[in-house]
Amino acid sequence: MTISDQGKWQRVWIIGASSGMGARLAELFARAGAEVIVSARSADKLEVLSRSHESMVALPLDVQNGEAVAEAINQLASNDQLPDLTVYCAAVYEPGGVEALSYHEAARHMQVNYLGAVGVIAGLFPRLKQQGRGGIAIVSSLTSYCGLPMAAHYGPTKAALASLCETLKPEFDAAGLVLHLINPGFVKTPLTARNSFPMPFLMSDEAAAQRMFDGLRKKAFEIAFPFPMALALRLLRALPYSLYFRLMRRLIS
Repeated sequence: MTISDQGKWQRVWIIGASSGMGARLAELFARAGAEVIVSARSADKLEVLSRSHESMVALPLDVQNGEAVAEAINQLASNDQLPDLTVYCAAVYEPGGVEALSYHEAARHMQVNYLGAVGVIAGLFPRLKQQGRGGIAIVSSLTSYCGLPMAAHYGPTKAALASLCETLKPEFDAAGLVLHLINPGFVKTPLTARNSFPMPFLMSDEAAAQRMFDGLRKKAFEIAFPFPMALALRLLRALPYSLYFRLMRRLIS
């Protein structure tokens, strides 16, 4: 059964679709019969991706520009193209701990990973509420569960996304709208290729996109995978700080 057959998600907007999970997820939705709008900063990569599927349309967008995000939403609304589902998976990632920590990098991560998502939600929510249907899925990370070594820039932005979605979920429910929080583990992408440490349960971007696609068909708020890593981090989060930091010191020693 295709998405079209289910009468859901006739139009999907993937933000952060130039490569990795976003591109693979866009392809899955296109093959399932949805009209897919793909956005990212790289217009060239979007053009190549959109040419591979007749139902795919490129909408270049730099999420660091709040005015551009608002303009893109206004453009979709004016053209009667508001998406039934929007997936925000735009992200930057620079590994490192305190020695790599800088105001500039922290601000860049916050702008792309968090504030870009804020702009999308703030722009779409009132329009979706008015039409009485629609959904937004925000891609965070399992690193949002607890502070992990070598993620001084990335981890806090993902924790902020998780907190934001938890905060907004009751308002989405009251408006009859859907909000998903997606928490993947380690996925093999150009971003994670920068990591110099072993990555447990490393998944391909194709496998991760399939998990996201399957999860979005259900009503659950959180889509977390792979299960063993999600479970381990949930248990880690529940430990007293004395034990938690003892384990963290072992990871960086």
